Amino acid sequence: GKFDYILLETTGLADPGNIATMLWSNEELGSDIRLDGIVTMVDSKNLRIQLDEKVPEGQTMNEAQKQIAFADRIVLNKADLVKPDELEDIERIVLDINGTAKVSKSAFAKVDLDSILNISAYADIDPANLSFAAAKGHDAHGHHHIDKNISTIALSAPVRMKWPAVDEWIQELLWDSRVPGSSAEASQSPGMEMLRLKALFLAADFAPVGSEQRISRATVVVQGVREMYDSFVVPEKKASKDSNAMQTCESLYKIVLIGRCLPKEELRSSWKSLLQKAAV
Repeated sequence: GKFDYILLETTGLADPGNIATMLWSNEELGSDIRLDGIVTMVDSKNLRIQLDEKVPEGQTMNEAQKQIAFADRIVLNKADLVKPDELEDIERIVLDINGTAKVSKSAFAKVDLDSILNISAYADIDPANLSFAAAKGHDAHGHHHIDKNISTIALSAPVRMKWPAVDEWIQELLWDSRVPGSSAEASQSPGMEMLRLKALFLAADFAPVGSEQRISRATVVVQGVREMYDSFVVPEKKASKDSNAMQTCESLYKIVLIGRCLPKEELRSSWKSLLQKAAV
């Protein structure tokens, strides 16, 4: 028979971003294995020390930084070993690095499995699972964590946008590693490294990946890891069911970027230009 679920424990062995893109590629090729999500367990007692560890030669982040930045769920373990105010600060450190992850706390690694398994972080379109855009849609300013180069930025998308223009903007950001629309002289932003991208848009003229079909109006979810990304439309029945919750929360529609050395002002300016050009 087939496996029901596969757990890959990668601490100390692999970059979670590389594992994610590998599984994503297999899914695109028709594999029965799909990526459900990335779960990171944080040692609350020693996190500050781990974040301050030396970056391995030839890399830009240490293991702890990458594990947090790529996570969809973060468990703050050893919560019983730190004071409540210190635990709150640890949570702020984590959310400064990754403002999109859902955070829970544990002692002795006791975790509700429903909170970390079958989370469909790369496929689910329930607005409740896109709460990052509403509840954590602010920029992380890096006041609490050690490497302030790793951060989250949220860019609002309050209007319906022409998908071809949005798609081109995302490709330029992820594939060319530059702020979209920047001049040739400033074609690449020094040190900028995109790690994760999550977005929810109201799109016009949307074209599903690998299809010639065009959808005039759709609600679209975008997920990205490093240079890979995918976009898919919210099914009509699902969109109809959640329409009230989604339409009454304009701030829900946005693109959230997690990365290193993000030129935030340049990204805001570029996105503003796109909004003016792509708005329907």
